[in-house]
Amino acid sequence: MRDSQALDASRPRIGPPPRLAALLTGLALAGLVGLTAGCGPDGSDGTPTSAPSASLPSSLASALPTGLPTGLPTALPSALATSLPGVGRIDGATGADALKGTNVPADFPIPPGAKVKVGASIGSASTVTLTGVTPASTADFYRSALPSAGYKITSDAPAGATAHAIAFTGHGVTGGIGSGGFGQTNGTVIVFSKQ
Repeated sequence: MRDSQALDASRPRIGPPPRLAALLTGLALAGLVGLTAGCGPDGSDGTPTSAPSASLPSSLASALPTGLPTGLPTALPSALATSLPGVGRIDGATGADALKGTNVPADFPIPPGAKVKVGASIGSASTVTLTGVTPASTADFYRSALPSAGYKITSDAPAGATAHAIAFTGHGVTGGIGSGGFGQTNGTVIVFSKQ
């Protein structure tokens, strides 16, 4: 028996290995069964041959509707306002209008080079977001600008190398300035709360 096994091992095998051959045969049979499953005894698909055929229209409408509006609104609002039950009035604004929030004091200092992005006011709290200024330059700016504008700095804390937080009070509000950055992306959030 060993001689026949040695002889079989020395011959090159032609075709796929036995397990693969069995698998391929099984897949082929399953496909054949699937293809013929809907056939009638005469090999047809089981549908009567005298069934009426549906006819398609010989021409289709080719004209497009006319009279549709062609202009789009060009003046989109920069501020939105709404009121929610139990919350009160919610104002939202973009750009410079964000500094006009309900609780944002007039003439609140903004760092040079900063871009005002979005603002929101809900009840006695308002938030303004800025971009374009690093956390370090934002902190340096507010350390001198807040006292000069009549605000008192109540805390000044770096939060690692890429973030900074300053709390302040004055002009009827308490607030906080949080700035952070990663790579070329820098952002600042200023929160105001009526006292």
